[in-house]
Amino acid sequence: MQELRVTSLDEAFVNLANDAVMSVHFEVRVAGRLDADKLTRAIKEAMAAHPLSRARLRAPTLGTRTLTWQIDDEADFFALEVVDGPAGPARDRLQSLSPDLSASPPFRAMLVREDGGDRLILNCHHAAFDGMSAMRFTTSIAQAYAGDPIDLDGPTLEDARNLRKLVGSRSIEDLKPRVAKVGKDILNRRRIARLAPEGGMQTGRDHIVSHLKLTADEVATVSGKRPKGATLNDVAIAAHALTIIGWNAGRDVKPADTVSVLMPVNLRAKEWSNHVVSNFASYLTIFVPTDVTDLTTATEIVRDETQLVKENGAAGWIVDILEPGNKLPAALKRGLTSMLPLVERQFVETTALSNLGRLAIPDFGDAGAVTEAWFSPPPLSPTVPIALGVAGLGREMFPGFPGGRRALDATAVDRFAASYRTTLLEG
Repeated sequence: MQELRVTSLDEAFVNLANDAVMSVHFEVRVAGRLDADKLTRAIKEAMAAHPLSRARLRAPTLGTRTLTWQIDDEADFFALEVVDGPAGPARDRLQSLSPDLSASPPFRAMLVREDGGDRLILNCHHAAFDGMSAMRFTTSIAQAYAGDPIDLDGPTLEDARNLRKLVGSRSIEDLKPRVAKVGKDILNRRRIARLAPEGGMQTGRDHIVSHLKLTADEVATVSGKRPKGATLNDVAIAAHALTIIGWNAGRDVKPADTVSVLMPVNLRAKEWSNHVVSNFASYLTIFVPTDVTDLTTATEIVRDETQLVKENGAAGWIVDILEPGNKLPAALKRGLTSMLPLVERQFVETTALSNLGRLAIPDFGDAGAVTEAWFSPPPLSPTVPIALGVAGLGREMFPGFPGGRRALDATAVDRFAASYRTTLLEG
């Protein structure tokens, strides 16, 4: 048995799960048929290779100050759910459930049989997985299914999860850009836009997931819209903000100055950026003014923000604030935490967008190549009806929109996704 201290990032999502489903959705479709027994064995091999994928939270006692992951040699129980299509209702049901952290494993898996190729759908608790972990875990499943050795890289789990050593500030020079970014965000955070609800149930925690697929030609069209120095991720964020602005136009919502988009940042070291199953998701906020109407201008605004934070390492600010033993002055920490939703156990941004980039998942042996892949981050609070996850495969792009049924019905989520496509291609 192994024990690991729960990091500040893990604990944030443990706490957020009290109010919302902390489900990281990852899904692949293969060209052929997946054998359920063979897939179950492959998932168990991947669990054996990745300790945190079979972890559970040790039950806290009255005096517990620090939560602990307990990792046994085997999970308490694992069963692959097998469903005959269509995938939509089964996916929504799976992603509406928050995996129970008191028992291992901290994820659920579903095999959906459909004409045109079977699907493997994972629901991973964000306290144990981030999006990159879900991708890495799926890669290991594919390797095991094909009968290949699981390709592991990176440091030990204990070393990898030392966040202070990994990204903590070491000098005042490290602190300056982090404090500057957070201070600027506080000034920008005036009237934050909220997505107007449509057809929701007002109560409940259920999720709806709407998928898009952009062809290679459509991706080329979007890529051609990039201003100088902008990335496809910049365009994706800008289009998401503009879609929210357009959605709210003419609706009965509070006046707003900005759309704030929470952008997860992978804290892993560059040399093992695609490895180690654990939660390494820090966050930075990107602001787009609500009076912006065209995609080029919005993308330029996003580009300038994302370029700056890439250069100055500002994403490490969350570790400086939350990790024990940090050396920030207490007064400064109080000021910084005033705008940190994960500390305050609430979510103050408009939405979230997470981009896994271009995926390289191996073939599933005799089941064939991966033909489609989707990823969705959880809407982090009842106040956030929509989020967006983006994954690339080959020359195609696969945006996924998880919506909270409390505020949006399935038709509304589909309409929002369709509006996003229009904004990307025509905005």
